[in-house]
Formats: sequence, structure tokens, C-alpha cells
Amino acid sequence: MTVDVLHGVSDIAADDWDALTRDLDIDADRGYLRFREYLESGQSLVVTERGSGELRGALHGALTTSRTGMASHPWKFVGSPSVLRLAEDDPDAERVHRTLRDLAGAGQREAADDAEPVWQVLDRRFGSCYVIRGFDSSELILRPGLDAVEAEQVTRRLIEKARSAALEHGAGAVAFPFVRPGDKVLRGVLAEYGFRSGVVTAASAFHLNGCTTYEEYLEQLPSRRRRRYRQEERQLLTSGLSTGETDLITHAERIAQLEAQTLAKHGGRPDPAAIQRARTVLAEALPDAVRVPAVRRDGVLIACALHLLGRRSSLFMAYGCDYDVTDRGPSYPWSCFYHPIRMAIEHGAETVRLGLEGFEAKAQRGAVPEEREMWIWTPDPEAGERVGALLEFLDTRNTAYLARFSG
Repeated sequence: MTVDVLHGVSDIAADDWDALTRDLDIDADRGYLRFREYLESGQSLVVTERGSGELRGALHGALTTSRTGMASHPWKFVGSPSVLRLAEDDPDAERVHRTLRDLAGAGQREAADDAEPVWQVLDRRFGSCYVIRGFDSSELILRPGLDAVEAEQVTRRLIEKARSAALEHGAGAVAFPFVRPGDKVLRGVLAEYGFRSGVVTAASAFHLNGCTTYEEYLEQLPSRRRRRYRQEERQLLTSGLSTGETDLITHAERIAQLEAQTLAKHGGRPDPAAIQRARTVLAEALPDAVRVPAVRRDGVLIACALHLLGRRSSLFMAYGCDYDVTDRGPSYPWSCFYHPIRMAIEHGAETVRLGLEGFEAKAQRGAVPEEREMWIWTPDPEAGERVGALLEFLDTRNTAYLARFSG
């Protein structure tokens, strides 16, 4: 067996990668992973194992930098106030924030107004991370046909190499931020190798349950939810808006402008030109998978969503909207939920995967959340204990919060 560290999925022959991932969904596709590598500001690292000339397993990730986005940067994610799941005007807010800062190792007597951000405290304390993540999960890719013993052995060797590769590249931690609770082999090996864990978020999805038409899917919904679907779609049709799908390349500039408005509305500082470049890269990497449900008023694009349609599911990537248009109706649920469900059913897909966070709107339409555990390893056992205490604190708060959406 040979275990190697490569600097991108393009270092692997296409036929080899396709054989490894032939039974997997679009987020294991070579084009999708090249797109992820484009997005990440840090060095990509791909750990692979070969035996008898064949790829037997791989994990794909990247090193964090100060410019890494929150979902790909464990310290930014666990240091975000949103992950504390505080209610508005929560009387315990000050105590909870203080506990988070204490567990992160911040000074005890900092003034709240000029306190160092929690993620910077963690980054300074533990260093950068080698982060293994995909669209909405952190997984190892194992060759089809491996038995349980072989799968566990390959997993061990890949994790061992990931730890040494992280240290060789100057990282102070290895993180699998979005592990599925049902991934027993991975979770078992991570625990064996000293990773600490806690629930920090969830990924939501619509499960289509074998439905072959949109109407069949609606009929299996509870009556109140079914009425909501139909009411919002009727409202869209009677509001003077037109709907359909549009071409990402042709309209990349306008789509990027709309996405930037949505990011800004939620507190981001978007760069429309950078979004446009990223959308062009995605369209070129996966030309047959990109779908853009679009809403127009008087021929002008006012809202749209970006989805990728794969063998097993569709992936909800982004939403954009012109918030200066006050009469935009239910553009959001149509472009993000209802039309993608139609697309997936027509394509024979099993699920519509909606990504992380944003639970309220998704659950209202029947999406089911599945918890995601963050697993982190540091080479210093004492530091690992401190990380573990932080993750345990967040696990308690997130488990209770996510239970609200599981019914």
C-alpha cells in the first residue's frame, strides 16, 4: 500500500478518480472538487492510498488562512455568535458569550468593545487547520467493494497521513467539521486517534421518497404544508412575475450582483466581481449539472438560486435577490425549494440537499435536518482537552437547538 499527499484532485488521473467515485454523488465529482479548490484560499491537500495499482481511498481538504470562509474555517465557525443559538434578548447571552471566550482561551478582563474575535484567539492558540469537508459533510472516499475490515484499515492509514501532512505543512490541527452521525467507521477511527467532537450544526434535505411526479410528492405532505406549497406557487403566478431557468454564463454578472445583495443583507462584505468569476469557474467545471431557477419582473432578473443536479441529489449552492424590488412575491421558496424539487424528481434524484444552517425556512417546507459533528485533532493532548471542552459546550447548546426542527 502506498499513501501519498497530493496538491489537488487534478494530480490524479481522471479514470482513476472516476473509478473511485463511481457510486457517489456530484459533490465527489472531479469538477466539483476543482471548484472547491478554486474557492479555498489555502493550499489544497489530497491524501490517497493505492494498492495493486488502484486507488483504494482518498480524503480531500485544504489548509486554512485568514481569508478562508467561515464554513471552511473551524475556528471561525465555532467562534461565531450564531453557533451559540441564543434567542433574541436572551437573559443568559452575556454569560454564554463569556463562557465561549473563556473556553477559547481569551483573556479574562477584556473589554467587550475591543475584544479580540474568538476565532483569532483560537487561531493564535492552536494554529491553522487542515480541513476535510465537502458540500455538507466531511467524509473519506473509499473504493467500492471494500469489506468492513479493509475499509477501516484504509481509513486508519488515511487519517494517520492526514495528521502528519498537516504538521508538515505548518498546520496546528486537523478538522473534519461536518461528520455525519451515521458514519460509524470514520467516527470510530477519529475517536481512536484522539480527535475530540461536538455537534455544531446540521445539514437539511428534502427526501423525495421515490416520488415520480411533483404532484405525487405534494400529496404525501401534511395537508397544512401542502397548502403552503400551492398557495405560494399560486401567489408567484398571479403577481406578474415570470419564472423559468436561465443560463449561468450568459447572466453571470447579474447573478453575482443578486448574490452579493443577499450576502450583504446577512452581514457579509461581498465582492461581486469575485462571485462572478467563481460562478464562471463552476459553470465551466460542471456545465451539465448547473441549474439556475430564475424569477423576472418585466424581463429583468430579480431573484435566482444556483443548484447542481447530480446522480443522486441536487445541491443548493446560493441564492440572490434584488431587495429593492418590494413586490417580489415568494421568489425565495420557489427558486430554492419548489422548482428544485421538480427538477430532482424529473431527473430521478433521491434528495434535494439544502446545505448547512438556515433551518427555519427549510423546516417550514418539510426539509429534514441531520446533525453534523465537528471532530478536531491537535498534536498536544492538553490542547486537545481544551478543544474538547469547547466542542462539548457547543454540542449541548446545538443539540437542544436542533431538536426544535426534528419533528
